Amino acid sequence: MATLTMNVYSPAPCVMALMVFAGSAHAGRPLATDDAATADPGSCQLESWVVRAGSNRALVLAPACGVAAGVELDAEYALLHPQDVLRDAAGLAVKWVPEGWRTLSPAGEVNFGLKLAAVAERRASAGWSGTQTGALALATLKPHDEWVVHANLGAARARQSGTTATLFNLAVAWTPQERALLFIETRTNNQRRLFAGTVNTAGGRWWLLQDRFGLDLTASREAGATGATLWTLGFGWYGLGP
Repeated sequence: MATLTMNVYSPAPCVMALMVFAGSAHAGRPLATDDAATADPGSCQLESWVVRAGSNRALVLAPACGVAAGVELDAEYALLHPQDVLRDAAGLAVKWVPEGWRTLSPAGEVNFGLKLAAVAERRASAGWSGTQTGALALATLKPHDEWVVHANLGAARARQSGTTATLFNLAVAWTPQERALLFIETRTNNQRRLFAGTVNTAGGRWWLLQDRFGLDLTASREAGATGATLWTLGFGWYGLGP
């Protein structure tokens, strides 16, 4: 499970699209830290959520499909409100998790992967234009049946300014019972002026149909900032296909 989020977060309306993508990526939604896993070949998933931060809102759709063993294509589309600066945003990504990169460590099994992504936005006064590209190295550690740790390290480049930020994401997820998932995570970068600061998130998911259909809720805040909390409410529908 994956999305293309590049870890950008800001309360400014002109970058609301990047807020949306910053709050969405997952080790399977609801996490925003990506996992080193892909959908099975020929299998697809659909995730959708509503984002709210103060007066800014967005509706996001995020389909993904496994196209080969260890290879997944992901997409996201966000419809934004208000639309006085930006109307919508979209992204594409490809994730590669080779079977040969799986290894056993003293702490448990570790999977590794790579993801490449691009984000575009459509301004109210213009057409579509690319705004960001990025790459992430992915790692997932499972030290216990109830616990999983995900880490991402990579870079994102803002096209307009030409600035490149180093990204680091870390999430810990706990499954206290089959139908429940709880998590905490942090996402940070070295270009606070452009990409904002460290964002901390907590949330959870409840499976209505185990590993097939779940509902989730998350809350994110930028460390040290006085802006509004970014809330998301969504669902994930998995195992779609013939």
